[in-house]
Amino acid sequence: MRLVCFAVKETTEKPNIKDFKLGCQLGEGNFSRIMLATHNATNEVFALKVIEKQRIKRLRVRHGNIFNEINMEKEVLNKLRHPNIVRLYHTFQDNENLYFLLEYIEGGELLNYLVHEGKQIGINEDAARFYLADIVNALEFMHANQIIHRDVKPENMVVCATDGHIRLIDFGTAKDLADATLNGPNFVGTPEYMSPETVDNKDVTYAADIWALGCLAYQLLCGETPFGGGSAYLTFLKVKEAEYNLPEFLSDSAKNLIDKLLQRDPSLRPSISDIKAHPFFLGIDFVSHLTAQPPVNLSHDPALLDLIRELGQAEKLRSPIEPLDFTSDAVQPQIMKLDAKTKCMVMHLLQRKQLLHLPGIYPRFFDTPNAGRCMYAVNKGFIGYTHEMQNQWNENFEFIVMSGPCLGRKAAEKEADGRGGSSWSDEEQLFSRAISIINSRKPAFVVICGNFVRAKCEEHFREAQLCSFKELINKVNCEIKLVFVPGCESIPESSNDHNANFGDDYFSFWYGGIKGIVINSSTIAHEGQLQEKAKAQEDWLVKELDNAKICARETVVFSAHTFHSAVQGPELPPHLVAKTNQAEASSEDGDLSVSQKKRYADIINRYPPRLFVTQQGNSDRVTTILTSTNPNSSGEEDEVKKTEQVVCSSPFTPISCLHVASVTQTGISVTQIKLDDAATISTKAHVPEIAEENALKSDSIRVEVTTSE
Repeated sequence: MRLVCFAVKETTEKPNIKDFKLGCQLGEGNFSRIMLATHNATNEVFALKVIEKQRIKRLRVRHGNIFNEINMEKEVLNKLRHPNIVRLYHTFQDNENLYFLLEYIEGGELLNYLVHEGKQIGINEDAARFYLADIVNALEFMHANQIIHRDVKPENMVVCATDGHIRLIDFGTAKDLADATLNGPNFVGTPEYMSPETVDNKDVTYAADIWALGCLAYQLLCGETPFGGGSAYLTFLKVKEAEYNLPEFLSDSAKNLIDKLLQRDPSLRPSISDIKAHPFFLGIDFVSHLTAQPPVNLSHDPALLDLIRELGQAEKLRSPIEPLDFTSDAVQPQIMKLDAKTKCMVMHLLQRKQLLHLPGIYPRFFDTPNAGRCMYAVNKGFIGYTHEMQNQWNENFEFIVMSGPCLGRKAAEKEADGRGGSSWSDEEQLFSRAISIINSRKPAFVVICGNFVRAKCEEHFREAQLCSFKELINKVNCEIKLVFVPGCESIPESSNDHNANFGDDYFSFWYGGIKGIVINSSTIAHEGQLQEKAKAQEDWLVKELDNAKICARETVVFSAHTFHSAVQGPELPPHLVAKTNQAEASSEDGDLSVSQKKRYADIINRYPPRLFVTQQGNSDRVTTILTSTNPNSSGEEDEVKKTEQVVCSSPFTPISCLHVASVTQTGISVTQIKLDDAATISTKAHVPEIAEENALKSDSIRVEVTTSE
């Protein structure tokens, strides 16, 4: 008698674990592992999801919805039969485990296809269009069956090696609109793909999957998610504001599609039919898409990747002590030949490979190395000094703060018209001495608080002064980054001028776990003329201080104007206090009003930074402007925290100081170094008995600020 073996995929009879030979582990989830399984009788190959019963019982203590998630995946996969959705054939169990017998898809996660040489850089638009069409078809079928996936991301998509198409997996957090029995809480998913309404814990609709599709489209094309913040908290803040930047190298149709998908209001997001009709999908036949062949080349232009490799090699060979000079460089002509869009793509790919910020790479993309070194502040951030790369303290470091040289100031005092257009050699000589000290100390970065030049933007010799300043400041060793703070004398028209020469005029950056926040305080002074920009900066400042309070070890705020008294603290003798108070009372045009100062001081006081750095003052000093206490959870005495105001006197003169901030794991110390007296005098912070002549000369004072762990 001959036994007939029916295919396991076709029979309704439940199998037994003994019917299978288990192979290698294919993957692992939060409470399961996926094993390769071959049926002993039929040789059919499956992916077997193994869920240990004892483990889920233990996990239920902190994950109360775990049983519902397991049953939800079973119910949804039994309900859905679609070529772009993983097939569930059987579920069964024994005393130890639950088993899901799934379609075996050889090929790997979609996420793996976005990686090049260990870094996620994305894929080209043709490849992205192909895979997105698969997902659109899968979502259309799911939504027609009243299922919301709620965790659409490339890790939940497997590319089939046989046909090159995608299978959507992992339906544990799905929502069934037809039967709410197993539906879990609203706040589920992966932070970088969660919609604003999900983050707000509101009831979600199909629009939540449409939002995730937008995040996926962005990631496929750019190699990163649009709302990645380095932590779940920062990501949620970005999601709620729908804040993201679209690279210029993307096609207009790609940018338009992403903008439509990532509408903060779910009612404004397109339907599946609208998405299928979008110009981005021109040429895609969704009905017969499953028969389409995948693109042969998924990656970006190989020639561009070769160029990036050459740039990396050139950077390794560059001398760290020599000024940047690309005139005889073999790679530079290739960069100069690129059109604007391609150049943008190369810069983006370098950024994804964590190479763009390197001293000998970013400046290559500008007319001169001098110009490039001044343009690191972009998109309200700083190239290389991001939370992703610099959110932890690794070793002690220094940064230096100083006022700008105000080139042309001395000449203006002598000229009949007082414009300072004839010469600025005095300031150059003085500033060069400061740069020599900077180079000898090798700080991580140097912060220059304007004003950089004397000329206003409408004066014809301003361009010459700016060129001289850039040439001068680039004598700073190229390994040391340059951070620019707009000056007090800026006028509304100069904001665009600053952007063109020094990048963004307000932005934040991270280094060694410390967060720096740069404000354009002149925008506040002219907020009557710049209402929209001033309001945008104020809202931005509150958000930056708020997340710094939660995520940063310490915060340092940089502003040309002070929001507090320039003489707060006991450091100055009485007659100097009176002199400074008189200067504040008779403020010139461009200064902040009393109400403006109070408004911003209140913001700073709500989120107190460790240091507040300003150039508004007639002598260099460090004073305490705020003392706060934090309750100590251990029951010991409350921790006392101080906010110190560092005043960099402006303009920069022979008795001006360099302020050296030394950052260790336990705190920040500030040392003032005067140019005509390189030897520093160390004292305890805020000693009232400092000699009057020392106060007058702004001699070096070391101020210790410690922070508890």
